[in-house]
Amino acid sequence: MSTLSLLMPTYNRDFIIELAIQSILLQKETSWKIELVIADDGSDGTEGIVNKLRSVNPDVKIVYLKHERMPLSDKFNYMVHNCSGQYYGLIGSDDIQSLYKVSAFEKSVSANPDGDIFGQWSFIYHDIIFDQSSRWVQNRDRHLFKAGSFVIVKKELHEKYGGYDPGLWRSVDSSFAAKLKDVEVKLVDMAEYDSRILDTAIAVQHLDNIWRRKSKGLRRKSKQTKNFLSERVDLDLQILLETLYPIYAQVKAEMTARLSFFERLLLYLKH
Repeated sequence: MSTLSLLMPTYNRDFIIELAIQSILLQKETSWKIELVIADDGSDGTEGIVNKLRSVNPDVKIVYLKHERMPLSDKFNYMVHNCSGQYYGLIGSDDIQSLYKVSAFEKSVSANPDGDIFGQWSFIYHDIIFDQSSRWVQNRDRHLFKAGSFVIVKKELHEKYGGYDPGLWRSVDSSFAAKLKDVEVKLVDMAEYDSRILDTAIAVQHLDNIWRRKSKGLRRKSKQTKNFLSERVDLDLQILLETLYPIYAQVKAEMTARLSFFERLLLYLKH
């Protein structure tokens, strides 16, 4: 049976990581073996959450790697070297993966066995505090998919071109993309095979990054960045997230309860 490895680096995200993990454990309409590799160099309660969730879906193999603090690019390479899949996807520990992510990938790779990188040109930014969403569409520089948390890569590309440059804390995806700049790779848009992923692949704005709402286009009706056009959208997450919604609602309630009065006031003024 073919294996897809989903790699989740994390650092002190115990307040939201359950939502990210459950979005993998609750995948629908899949036939491939799913391996979820979690690399944790934080000091919070993440390990306890992972152990609690191991029994949710026995068909998903969870590999938990506890390690010393290291640059993000080294962490990415470490995870790729420790995964067993023929393909891998790097996913955020604060992002919601579509429940049809793996299903869409399976359809895509079946139709395109020579595909190198599988992704999507559009995804959702969602402000979990203020319940606002923005659709981001990659409308420039389409040499590669740039929504890193929603991309799946053939593992042999990592091996052939040396993976991610060591010692990087930022722009890690860009370091690998630069190595592929003059390489002919076949891109496959997974949304062509299952459009349900477009409104359910969600990058979450939360306590750690809520102050960057303006840069994510969540304070404007539209915003053009270097490579993406963002537009505000109204989404019914209770319908879209299906079985994941109760977990989303619980995480949202717990997160907002942690806000101090002054944090609430400042967020309200910025909002």
